[in-house]
This record gives sequence, structure tokens and C-alpha cells, in this order.
Amino acid sequence: MAAGIGFCLLTVLALATAPAPAATLPPAEAPSPAASMAPDPQHGKVLYLRHCASCHGPRAWGDGPREIPALAGQRQAYIIEQLTHFADGDRPGSEMHGPAMRDVLHAPDVNRPPAIRDLGAWLAQIPRVPQPDAGDGRTLASGKSLYVRGCAACHGEQGGGSDAGSIPRIGGQHFRYLLSRLREFASVHRGLDAAPAASVLSVEAQQSLADYLSRLPGSGSAP
Repeated sequence: MAAGIGFCLLTVLALATAPAPAATLPPAEAPSPAASMAPDPQHGKVLYLRHCASCHGPRAWGDGPREIPALAGQRQAYIIEQLTHFADGDRPGSEMHGPAMRDVLHAPDVNRPPAIRDLGAWLAQIPRVPQPDAGDGRTLASGKSLYVRGCAACHGEQGGGSDAGSIPRIGGQHFRYLLSRLREFASVHRGLDAAPAASVLSVEAQQSLADYLSRLPGSGSAP
């Protein structure tokens, strides 16, 4: 599962006071069938080691220099949502890793809701990477300011994300992977109000934000 799961950095979600009926939700926001089933994390582990470990590593800690994200400890709802998008073809992935993701998710033992559910359950419960790839640490104050103003309302003070709304855990993710996602943010999140703001971040601002995020504990849950 090469660099498969991206992160909705800087998303500003307009949450209604009451959920809309399922029939009125747009396809991208409709509940995934996999999310409603009782998970089998051990089966998810078997699938992960069979299909994903060659890129993301046996502990799902990724590879910072290769821009392969850490998946361990990611939010279960987000994993399920994104794997479902990849499997359905709604998310193409990067030019380098997208084809590998599609191949994995079209394997007969993976391309079905129970398998995706089990993968998400196992990845969500295993320990996160203890020492993520980080930047040079010279502009952390700037990165913190950018994060507090543009990201913390959705992703939480510590970058922990939330299963409500499938908001990913971005604290403690690899610096180079975060930087790659920031660079691609505007094209990946077309239509979101935050996309224009993210698209005009300078190279220095992107590096500051990614460095700060990589050093957050990723603990807790966003409100």
C-alpha cells in the first residue's frame, strides 16, 4: 500500500447543527458500508502484512525520506474513508504511488468492505511512530502560528484529528510527507474554502507548518 493515505490539512468544515438524512448526503460524504461493521483487527493485520508492509514497514511507521506516510495510530474512520475512495477510483493518488494503491485495493481479499474495515481497525489501534521525520526546527514559531490559525479548529490542538467527520490525525506524521501533501493541497481538495489559502503558502510557510506538525504528539481528539 504505497504512500496510500493522505491528510486533509487545513480543512475548514462547515458542520451543520444536525446531520442531514443519509439520502441527501453527497457521495463523498455518505457513510461507508465498511464503517458500520464489527471489525476484526487481527484479520486486518494479516492483510496489512500481506499487502502493505513492503512499503509502509511491518509496524506501519512509513518512511519519511521516501514520503511514505506513517499509518499506525491513524483515525479508523479516516482510514476506512480514504481506502474506500481509492478502491472506488474516487481518489487517484500520486503519480508515483497511485497505481500501486489501486493494485492493492483491487486484490480479491482486500476489495470488499469487511477487509477495509479490518485494515482500518488494526492500523488505528497500533502504536504510532515514535520518531517521525522532522525538519530543521528553525521556524517552529511560524509553523505553530499557521497551525493555530488554519488547522487546529478541525484537527485539534495536538493534531489528533477526530473520527467525527473523518478528520485525520496529522500530529507526529513525517515531515516530508506532510510537505508533499501541503504542496498538493489545492488540487487534492478542490472546492474547499481552505484550498485557495493553502495554495498561496510560500515554500517557507509550508516547511514551517510541516515541521511543526511533525513534532506535535497527535494525542487527544478534536472537538
